[in-house]
Amino acid sequence: MLPALKSEFRKLFTVRSTYIMIILALLLTALFAFLIEGYYGESGSPAATLAPTAYHEIVANAGGMTVLFVSIIAVLFMAHEYRYNTIMYTLTANARRSRVLAAKLLVLSGFAVVFSLVITLFALVMYQLGVGARGETLSPQKFDILVEFGRVVVYFVFYGLIGLLVAALLRNIVGAISVLLGLPIIVEPLLGLALKDNAVYLPITATDTIIGAALIQSDKLTPNSAMVVAGLYLVVGWSITWLLFMKRDAN
Repeated sequence: MLPALKSEFRKLFTVRSTYIMIILALLLTALFAFLIEGYYGESGSPAATLAPTAYHEIVANAGGMTVLFVSIIAVLFMAHEYRYNTIMYTLTANARRSRVLAAKLLVLSGFAVVFSLVITLFALVMYQLGVGARGETLSPQKFDILVEFGRVVVYFVFYGLIGLLVAALLRNIVGAISVLLGLPIIVEPLLGLALKDNAVYLPITATDTIIGAALIQSDKLTPNSAMVVAGLYLVVGWSITWLLFMKRDAN
């Protein structure tokens, strides 16, 4: 298993796209946390008005804005194997296909954990610097660091697994990214019109509810219950994906 993990780690960190996505996410976080909320503070949000929930607002919004980068990295991580036909060498080098998929899941999940913590800490630091540059002082914050950071970690890992799942099913970069963008922008809003209050149980909406970044807010679904709902979607989805990965032709 260790050689498989090392191989997948190299695949993730020896392509430029991974670093480009990371840099773009950090730049977007700095723009939002430092300039918009910290320095200018004209959005009217709790972070802009230096309210006691400012840290929560920064963490939730920074996570919501950058989590898609994890999904895109996951898509490229998987789909590049099929685009450049390296999947044949990958499967030949490993006796079991399940070991290959498990290694990809572990490496991508580990990356999502580290990336989520980097984004969260970076956002908070940028926000503090922005507030300091504005010449203001934050009020005492209502911020449970373990709970807030834990939710962000789960949120990023779930989005990474969603991206990997879609790429493993479609085996195509354009198709997978189109699905990732289409689900929250087109598909779920249309389904929400029919489901009304029950729209909070849709997969992407439930996942976004984990950190309070969902466009639809409801008392029906708390962050903890949202983890369970989103987790069930992932279990079912990955059970199907795992079976197909084992049975489908490598090409």
